[in-house]
Amino acid sequence: MTRRTLVQGGHVVALGADAVIRDGAVIVEDSIITAVGSREELLAMGPFDEVLGSPDSIVMPGLINAHYHSELAAGPGLYQYIFELANISIQGAAGPILEQDLHDIVQYGLVQAIRGGQTAVLDMFYGRPTLPDFGTEAALTAYRELGMRVAFGLVSRDQNLYVHQEDEVFLATLPPALAAEIRSSPMGYAWPLRDVMRTYDDLVANWNGRDGRIKIVLAPDWTPACSDDLYRLCRRKADEDGTGIVSHVLETKSEMMWNLETHGVPALQRLQNLGVLGPDMTATHFVWVTDDELSIFADSGAVASNNPGSNLRLSSGICRTRDIMDAGGLVAFGTDGISFSDSEDMFTELRLASYLQRFPREFDFIRLDSEKLLRAATGNGARAIRQDGQLGSLAPGMLADLLVLDSKRLLFPIGRYSEAEFLDVLIDRAQGGDVRSSMIHGQIVLRDGVITTIDEQALRDRLQEAVTKRVYALGPEVYRWLELGTSIKSEVIDFYRRWYSTPVVPAHTYNASRVP
Repeated sequence: MTRRTLVQGGHVVALGADAVIRDGAVIVEDSIITAVGSREELLAMGPFDEVLGSPDSIVMPGLINAHYHSELAAGPGLYQYIFELANISIQGAAGPILEQDLHDIVQYGLVQAIRGGQTAVLDMFYGRPTLPDFGTEAALTAYRELGMRVAFGLVSRDQNLYVHQEDEVFLATLPPALAAEIRSSPMGYAWPLRDVMRTYDDLVANWNGRDGRIKIVLAPDWTPACSDDLYRLCRRKADEDGTGIVSHVLETKSEMMWNLETHGVPALQRLQNLGVLGPDMTATHFVWVTDDELSIFADSGAVASNNPGSNLRLSSGICRTRDIMDAGGLVAFGTDGISFSDSEDMFTELRLASYLQRFPREFDFIRLDSEKLLRAATGNGARAIRQDGQLGSLAPGMLADLLVLDSKRLLFPIGRYSEAEFLDVLIDRAQGGDVRSSMIHGQIVLRDGVITTIDEQALRDRLQEAVTKRVYALGPEVYRWLELGTSIKSEVIDFYRRWYSTPVVPAHTYNASRVP
């Protein structure tokens, strides 16, 4: 029997033909939006099994996190490694834990994501080599139980595991005993490619499309760690299975320089030449794109995920959001699993992304257009998770992924914002704490601030036990793996020094060291 829900608000941010409908409502039947319009007209179309929201509510599409690492929920705070140092620093995460522990870590992070306004994520999952199928079943079960939407990719990498250089060439610069120990450690976290691809095939067969909420994608890690052959393999499989590809692209300056030096062309030109770049690809971080590559990217139809908080925390830089948009490129937004405030608050990330485009340069354009920003966060996010045309706006026929926010804090004091553009107020003031209810695929997963699909307290209790007894209780072997990263940190920094000292023409200037 069809279940009908009315979702009402003083403002409905539809992002359809009308960006905002005042005193509006949405009708949801099972998982599909069937009507959007004035509250008075839609109320007359009752009865309804449930009514969400009130005149003090804001109803809007769910926000889509276009770059997420679910495993990072195990270690909030103090994550500060630029990717090149992460290569030698995070192998301690390969220590043995239980499948249930991984399930609970993933699910706990997703609860924070829902409270932060997220209804879907694009998860680049590194996996645990000590668990069956790298822990993918445990992670996807966590998604399914909670009711979260995901495009899920098990990461693959096959070269340059320690620095942007052939592994044995770099190891030859180290003392032989140290090199041998590193060679036998999980540093570089590159699991056997045959096993990774077998797991991907199993996930496509058993999980792709499940519940209408789960998609499987390929996840070649990033351009220095993936050979041309690996990228070609991912493109072939994506075409055969109709899935998609996500990869870290142009996250750091040395990644940009390595592609130019090794392949003789910019990173995006390399991906285009390989046939990888296309509408089914998401390029994450995307900080170091150059003017010459902007048109290549725009023409490809791919999506760039700007992860503003992560980019700052990792010293990667600032994504050229305005320039990409002006070139006709598609930008979505993500947290990388290490959001700006460790809260997975997507409203904070959008606000940060917007503010970082306010340059001390020209005063005829200061803020990014709020409607365009929101349409990018939802519509381009939908493409990133391979559900474009099904998500991103509140319109008849779209899947019912939506948020209900309490407007009282956001619009207080009453009258202060009466002359302002409402979407500007939303971008500048909304917080995850304003989210009262969340619906994913027509299912209410958060009602009046309470998670409905799982026992959140039981989850917290299990997680506390896991981190106390296992996750943070690292044995001597794992401690030694961490020590190995510290022992070669200076050699790694020296390796990259020449690329980081290479002068470039900056895209943006924020301040000056002197006036000529």
